[in-house]
Amino acid sequence: MEKKMSTPSSSDSIAKKEELCDCRLPVRICTSKTKDNPNKKFKVCPNSLKPGKKCKYWEWIDEPVTGNPDLEQELEAVKEDVACLKKEVQELKNKAHSYRVEISCNII
Repeated sequence: MEKKMSTPSSSDSIAKKEELCDCRLPVRICTSKTKDNPNKKFKVCPNSLKPGKKCKYWEWIDEPVTGNPDLEQELEAVKEDVACLKKEVQELKNKAHSYRVEISCNII
C-alpha cells in the first residue's frame, strides 16, 4: 500500500463510526491534492494530521469500477493476465529449483 500524506480538503468527513484507527478514534476521509493522486480519497487518523502524534493509520479508498463496461472488461483481462503471469513465475521458480538440485547432485 503506497502511503503519501496529502493536505486534507475542506470537505473532510468522518467515516462510518465503526471504522476506527489504531488509537481507536473514528477515521477521517480526506481528499488528496497531490499531483500523482489528484482528488483520490483516503482514510486517516485525526491525530496523524497533528504534528507529533504517533498514530500512523492511513489507507487509500479504492473506488469500485462499476458502470463502465469497457473498464470492467479491461480489469477482468488484467486480472487474467496477472493470474497467468503468477503461474508462469511459479513454473520458472520450480524449474530453477530443479536445476539447482541437479547441479548440486552433479557436484557431489
